[in-house]
Amino acid sequence: MRRNLEYRQKARRCLQWRAFSFLEVIAVVTLIGIVSLAAISRFGHSSLENLSAEGYARLLQRDLMQARQRTVATGDNHYLSLTTIGGEVTTYTMWRRASGGDVAVDQARTTPTGLTVTASHTTLEFDFDGSALASYVVTAAGPDRSWQVSAIPATGLCQVADVSP
Repeated sequence: MRRNLEYRQKARRCLQWRAFSFLEVIAVVTLIGIVSLAAISRFGHSSLENLSAEGYARLLQRDLMQARQRTVATGDNHYLSLTTIGGEVTTYTMWRRASGGDVAVDQARTTPTGLTVTASHTTLEFDFDGSALASYVVTAAGPDRSWQVSAIPATGLCQVADVSP
């Protein structure tokens, strides 16, 4: 009987030690916040803008591939229309060429602040067989790194490459 009582008391202690206290959780979250602030201040905003440039280039590549796939699937040409101000791309939208007029397929995507985006053409279009109508090049430049999205005319293949000096 006495042994049974000892086992119960040990079991209660083990159950009590399983949960974290609110104070321990707050301490861990505070430490994670301090480490995050140190990392951001160490690498600075330029690193974040360089990552943003790569992310934007990959998003543009994905949207170009989606326009190509939609063109092949529907037989209607799809294209990205780039809006530029002073030679720099500010937004782009995917469109479909239809017999009744062009129709916006997707919402407009804006260029993140801190990036300089330039393009060789303002319309990036694909033909019914998935080929690009021209050789397209779009460059997204952050403070230290530049990324280039290019579309090959014959195949419509879209590539992203780091073109930093």
